Parts: sequence; structure tokens; C-alpha cells
Amino acid sequence: MNRSLLRKTLLLLGGVVFFVFALLQINDASQYGNYDAWAWIGLYGITSGISFWMLRKSISASWLTAWTGFSAGSLFFRLQDDFGNFHFSRLDFSTLWNEQQTQMIQNTNESGGLLIMLIWCLVLLRVNRQRSI
Repeated sequence: MNRSLLRKTLLLLGGVVFFVFALLQINDASQYGNYDAWAWIGLYGITSGISFWMLRKSISASWLTAWTGFSAGSLFFRLQDDFGNFHFSRLDFSTLWNEQQTQMIQNTNESGGLLIMLIWCLVLLRVNRQRSI
């Protein structure tokens, strides 16, 4: 498989995955009752849009770096409590469900989504850099 086809396949797959993530957030308002679904739709939608955009055109490295930094900042913010203490246990996927295994724990769920988004943004930085070489 040549490098261009691999790049396009990777970008298409990432774009579709984050588009599906955005669609899945529609249930957030009814599931948690906090109505932050639009923030998640925006985060995942922008990440999906960047992936699809990069299929056809290049993107500014500084803009992509800023989005990656925003993703990292969002993750670090989500890992903190109200007093600024970090809780890296929010990245432990064994704590994804409550003790009764009936409901997902929102902090772990959101932190995991932001971690996936940050990793994908790092992949996008790499792909964007490879394209400009």
C-alpha cells in the first residue's frame, strides 16, 4: 500500500470515527441531565472536520498545533477537581462503570474521550508534517 493511500485511509477512518462520536453525544443530555452535549458535539465535530479537510487540502501547522494544545488543555482540565488536584484515576478504564455496573461514570468517560481526541490530534500533526515534506 502506498503512503498516499494509507494517509487517506487513516484520515477517512479518523474522520468517520469522530463524526460518529459527535452523533453519539446527542444522547448525553438525557443520559446525564447536564446538557453539555453541544460542547462534546463541537469538540468531536471539529476534530472530524479537520480529518476530512486534510483529505483534500493541507492545514496550517500552527492552527493544528493550537487545536492539539487545546485538546491537551481540555484533558488536563478534566482530570482536575474543583481545587486543582489531578485525578489520573479518571483515565483508568476499569472505573468506567459505577459499582453496580449500571451507569457510566462521567469523569472517566469524558477523560477517555479527550485522551482519544488528543492522541488523534498528535496523529494529525504527524500526518500533516509528512504531507509537507
